[in-house]
Amino acid sequence: MKFYIVDCFAERRYEGNELAVLIPDRFVSDSEMQQIAREVNFSETAFILSGKQANGGYDVRIFTPAAEVPFAGHPTLGTSYIINKTIENGKDGEVRLNLKAGQIPVQVVGDRFTMTQNQPVFGDTVDAESVASCFRLTAEDIREDYPVQWVSTGLESVIVPLKSLDALAGCSVDHDRFHRYIKEKYACNHLFFVDMGDGILRARDFMEDPGFAEDPATGSANGNLAGYLLKHNYFGKDRISYVVHQGVEMGRPSRLYVDAALSDGRYQIKVGGKCVIIAEGNWR
Repeated sequence: MKFYIVDCFAERRYEGNELAVLIPDRFVSDSEMQQIAREVNFSETAFILSGKQANGGYDVRIFTPAAEVPFAGHPTLGTSYIINKTIENGKDGEVRLNLKAGQIPVQVVGDRFTMTQNQPVFGDTVDAESVASCFRLTAEDIREDYPVQWVSTGLESVIVPLKSLDALAGCSVDHDRFHRYIKEKYACNHLFFVDMGDGILRARDFMEDPGFAEDPATGSANGNLAGYLLKHNYFGKDRISYVVHQGVEMGRPSRLYVDAALSDGRYQIKVGGKCVIIAEGNWR
C-alpha cells in the first residue's frame, strides 16, 4: 500500500493535525485497517478504497486508534488533498468522498480545500457545572448568554462557550470525572471556544477516545460550532465568515476557515484549510 503523512489545516509543515492516508493495492480487512490505525496512532487514519465511482465519489473509510468513525473533518480534508494531488493532477474543482456518514464534497481552489458538511442536528443542552468539573474549570468560566449544547454534522461534539483566554488556557481533563461523565451523559468530543473579535475565534477540542487526547484541528467540531453560532444568532446575521485558531496550546497551530449561512431553515456549512505532505512511502 502506498501511504502519505499529511498535516491538515496547516499553514506550513509540522503544524495542524497529522493524518495518515493509505491507498491499498490489495484486499484489506476491517481488522487490519483498525490495526494499522492503532500502529500509526494518529487521531485518525484514512483509507482510499476505490477509484472514482458512478456517483463521482471515492470510497473512503476513517479509523481512530480505537474504532471506525462515520465522518471526521481533517481526514476528509487531507484525503481529498491526496486524491487531488496524486490522482486528479492537482486541478481546481471538486473531490467527493463516499463516507459512512454520506457523500461529502470538497471544493479545491488553489491551495485551499473546503468541505461542505451535513445539516446540523441539535441535541440537548448540558449543565455547565458538570462540564466545568470535568475540565478543571468553574461554572463561572462558561458564558451564561449562550448554551452548552450537543451538535452534530456527522460526528457529534458538545460546544462550550468560554468567557476568556485564561479559561481556555486553563482547560485540562480530569480523567476520573470525565470517564464517569461520558458514560452517564455525552460520549463525544467537547469544543471550547473564545471570541477574539475581528472575525477570529480561538478553540480547543478534547476527544473522548481512550487517552482523552486533545485535537489540534477539528473540522467536524468546527462545523458543529458554525451551526451552533447560526442557530443562536451569535453574530446577529444569517451569513457568517470567520477564522478559527486551534492547536496553539499544543504547539501545533492550525487555521480553519469557516463560511456558513442559514436560509429557510437550511444550513450551508463550509470548513476549509490548507494541507502539506510530510512523508510518503510503502506500507508493507
